[in-house]
Amino acid sequence: MPRVVSLYLPTWATDRRKRRSGAASPLPDGGLALAAHDGGRRVVVAADLEPKHAGVRIGRTATKAQVLVPGLALEDADLSADLESLDALAGWMLRYSPIVAADPPDGVVLDTTGADHLRGGEQAMLEGLIVRLAASGFDARAAVADTWGAAHGLARFGPSRIVIVEAGVGEAVIASLPLRALRLPPEIVAGLRTLGFDTVGDLLVQPRAPLVLRFGPELGRRLDQALGQVREPIEPIRPSD
Repeated sequence: MPRVVSLYLPTWATDRRKRRSGAASPLPDGGLALAAHDGGRRVVVAADLEPKHAGVRIGRTATKAQVLVPGLALEDADLSADLESLDALAGWMLRYSPIVAADPPDGVVLDTTGADHLRGGEQAMLEGLIVRLAASGFDARAAVADTWGAAHGLARFGPSRIVIVEAGVGEAVIASLPLRALRLPPEIVAGLRTLGFDTVGDLLVQPRAPLVLRFGPELGRRLDQALGQVREPIEPIRPSD
């Protein structure tokens, strides 16, 4: 049975910026947010936990974010540098598994099948990974399951910082997750909510054909990937050395 780890870095971009700046640039009490241009608007594309808790959401205009959190530090995002650094982090994680890939914009995925015993088992492996990242200034959550789709959703929406799903019980665990856990486009999630669907489990008990007819094959593909009914291979990074 394959075992896949999804590592989620909820504040990757701002953690990376703060780590680069160091203690020489202390932030205001409002925390840090990063903004980029979206057409004619300047919108928030990343934020610390503090402004997020205060209501700053990704996609909110920079002006509204600053009004909402007066002490907010707002800087320009560097999306390409964030992605390059995520690739570098994936390369560092080759010490945990030979099959690792960046999972943009804020994650890394590892196929750890048969490799966790080298780190004392899955619990010890994930605890050690999160501790090492925290020591470097990066907040992280992680989940391990039989599929990339299940691990991805549980890392982001699971009940704890580390989630370990026993082999063969993925369907029961992901049923309680919100629709966003399936990595569906926002418009599909909005359409499903309009029809009264809130969780993955709400979809699992419905006939598949009418849903796919209305929302397209992406919905069925994401469900099948999460359940392990369709393979989702990981394209591993290939360091030059």
